[in-house]
Amino acid sequence: MSVRVCSPSRSSRFSRLRSVAGLATVLATLGLTACAQETPEQKAYQQALQTAQTDPDFCYSNRYDGVLAQAWQRAHDANADTQQDKATGTTTPTPSVVVTGATVMPELSVPPYSQRSCRLSVKVGDAAPETGFLTFTYLVRNAVTESALAEWHPDKEVVQKYDATMQQIKSGLDMNDPDLKACIARYPALQPNTTDPMVQKAAFDVRAHLVRRCLANKAALKNLYSDLYFIHR
Repeated sequence: MSVRVCSPSRSSRFSRLRSVAGLATVLATLGLTACAQETPEQKAYQQALQTAQTDPDFCYSNRYDGVLAQAWQRAHDANADTQQDKATGTTTPTPSVVVTGATVMPELSVPPYSQRSCRLSVKVGDAAPETGFLTFTYLVRNAVTESALAEWHPDKEVVQKYDATMQQIKSGLDMNDPDLKACIARYPALQPNTTDPMVQKAAFDVRAHLVRRCLANKAALKNLYSDLYFIHR
């Protein structure tokens, strides 16, 4: 398997599957990349993403501490270039990482995307401990992994997304809209085998993201048909 993750100056952008727990929110920004040269840090980062795709211990091994630390840092850096930082392994020294309470979450497959995730608490450097979801999202076409993305989704983000969606529902949705009904039917509710309310909210967020993406695709297709009709009439 080859996972290419490097400079976005030669990247093609893909719409993100959002986790998730973002997938949350996941699934979101994957880039097909061609790199002229990679640093040892970038190569190590790529190798970790590649290994996590099939490693049964991906939630428990400290070999992924560097990936987790970088994902955590990106999630907390409001001034970061999201597109670039989420796609690359940086050369910044990795701070200390202490992980507790790691639990594997059910895998998600929405071709051509797949996602693995862990629920855990982490203390990065001198920062306060934080609980959330570490996700690994992969773009796979013709059995070839073309791109990979690791993200950190803290519980605070999960709650914010959940509350925003619930507010939108309370404000009034046309549940008889045929496109909405079709998208809801296409992506049935995820049923995590847990009573953890945060995991349940994360599963709700993932479904909400997939339904929104479905609606956006339908709207784009309608606009395309409209444009073609206007051009050829």
